[in-house]
Amino acid sequence: MYRKRNGSLGFSFTRFANAAVPNFFADPTPSQHIDLTGHRRDMCYMHQLASSNPYALDENSFYVAGVVDSESVSKRVHTKLTKIEVLKEDGNVDTFKIGPRFPHQLALLNMNRQRDLVGLLFWWEEECMRLRKLEAEVKELGTLIEEAEAKLTQTEEDSGERQTVKQTLDQLKFARERVRMKTRQRPSQRDPQVEADADDILGAFHGRSQSVPNIGVQGAGSQGAALRPAQTQQIGKPPEYFAGS
Repeated sequence: MYRKRNGSLGFSFTRFANAAVPNFFADPTPSQHIDLTGHRRDMCYMHQLASSNPYALDENSFYVAGVVDSESVSKRVHTKLTKIEVLKEDGNVDTFKIGPRFPHQLALLNMNRQRDLVGLLFWWEEECMRLRKLEAEVKELGTLIEEAEAKLTQTEEDSGERQTVKQTLDQLKFARERVRMKTRQRPSQRDPQVEADADDILGAFHGRSQSVPNIGVQGAGSQGAALRPAQTQQIGKPPEYFAGS
């Protein structure tokens, strides 16, 4: 109920709903709600990689991810999350701080937006774990590459040991570039086998597909014997060419 200008009482369903469920009507555009789709994840991921600290969600990250519809609301969400320590001082996410009072603490968003926000926070926490793992792998491979380069300078020219060390060095550099490629890949571009390190790294290094048969190995078996008659089969005499008179 509310008081009209003429002094009488009136009823407004919008005012009643706003008073009963304030966090539902706080968002100015609740009808434009969208889920955190793969496209939005890609945009948020590339936005973070382009920032000075990829691990830290900044004031515009929530706008880029589509959780909110304006940069001003994104800044308010960032301030709220920092205040309740879901975002640490360095910008990293701490999902353990998301408690039962989270809907009241983020009352400026409706329930759908809050659900997207929680999904974004948990997803980005997992992405940070992945980035740290890849960063550690690049650092470890860099150390191995330095050791191999130092060993390469100590070997004699045109020796078998030098060729072995050089091949190992090339494989280490290829592995490091592979990890860097995984870092640059957007979430929608990732191969599950590559992410689980279940792909054939040496096969990729030598430029050979797993579907291509190894003729050298098959030649010693029954399949190799089956291929021999095809190799000795007479194709026939090629057609002769008769010059016109």
